[in-house]
Amino acid sequence: MSQENVELLRKGIENFLAGTSEVAREDMLSKAAEGWDPEIELDVSETPVLDIGAVYRGRDAVKRFWRDWLAAWATMRFEYELVDAGDRVVMLFDPRMRGRSTGIDMPMGKVAWVFT
Repeated sequence: MSQENVELLRKGIENFLAGTSEVAREDMLSKAAEGWDPEIELDVSETPVLDIGAVYRGRDAVKRFWRDWLAAWATMRFEYELVDAGDRVVMLFDPRMRGRSTGIDMPMGKVAWVFT
C-alpha cells in the first residue's frame, strides 16, 4: 500500500507543478481535493512566510490555504524526493518562489512534509 501512496502523491505533485494559470490551478485543487480524506489536516502553523500560518482542517479549509498561498506567488518551483515510510510518505523538497507583486525571488529552504 505504501508504494501506491508514493505514486498517488507523485501524481498529485506533478499535477500541481503543471498548473500554471489561475484556471489550471483551481482545476488542480479541485481534483486534488477529491482524493483528500474529508478530515484532512494541514498544519502550517510554523510557516515563516506570509500571514497564513495555522492548522487547516477539512477539504474546504485546505483548498483555501492553497488558494491563498498560490495567489502570493507568480511562480513556484521545486525539485522533490518522495520517501516510502511505511504508512506514511515523506516529501523532501526545496521550494523557490517569485513574489507576484514584488517580482522578488524567494528560496524557502529545504523542507520535509509527512503525509499520512
